[in-house]
Amino acid sequence: MKKLLFLLSVVLLFAYDAKVEPYEVYKIKAPQSGEVLVSNKNLESKFVTNKLIVKIDDTKDKINLQNLKNQIAVLKEEIKNQEQIVKRKKSIYERYKNLKTKSQEQKDLKFYDYMGALNQLLNMKSQLSNLQAQEKTTLDNINKKNIKVTGYVNKIYVTAGDYVNPGVLVAEVDDTTKQKLTIYVPIDKIDSILNKDVYINGKLSDFKIEKVWSLPDSKYITSYRVDLVGKGLRFGDIVKVEFK
Repeated sequence: MKKLLFLLSVVLLFAYDAKVEPYEVYKIKAPQSGEVLVSNKNLESKFVTNKLIVKIDDTKDKINLQNLKNQIAVLKEEIKNQEQIVKRKKSIYERYKNLKTKSQEQKDLKFYDYMGALNQLLNMKSQLSNLQAQEKTTLDNINKKNIKVTGYVNKIYVTAGDYVNPGVLVAEVDDTTKQKLTIYVPIDKIDSILNKDVYINGKLSDFKIEKVWSLPDSKYITSYRVDLVGKGLRFGDIVKVEFK
């Protein structure tokens, strides 16, 4: 009798069809305006790892970066020299301030001399921080203009010689590190699938429920959308999903 009840419960389980899709599709847009120097369309429909697919002209950025590096190197040397000057002026002031043979006016002059050198040092360090921030921003711009991706290159929309503006769609790349299945479960069946193992085509899988959209779907108005994430299937296949 128990065996019969078990078989009936299995028969009554709901099965859902789903398409094996990439975990996410990235729409890559141009970060800044410029001419497209490289468009590796030969990489379309291929799985790649950290490959350059599009390069936007970064010539001015590289010149600016080198100028900034030069300015930073010079300023760092000037800061070292100024630190020695501050150290010396502070030492002189420390000697003066306790000498009874020196007037208050003389002591004040040494103090102001020391503070002037110290303020100059602080200004130089502030300039250095600003230059280093500009260097970081410029380097980031260069990296963004050399668009490298990891995943499945679905489509490259630009060709060499094109001029792009910020926000123009450059490429679409699929994240293939994980796989996603989307199913639509009747609202009154949602509780019955939670905390259950996921079977794909009748076999236990490592897929887990990632998200339950807790409002009725706009198309399947009596169901909730359920996203599952895992690995080990072939992209594009239609599979049968069960919860046991």
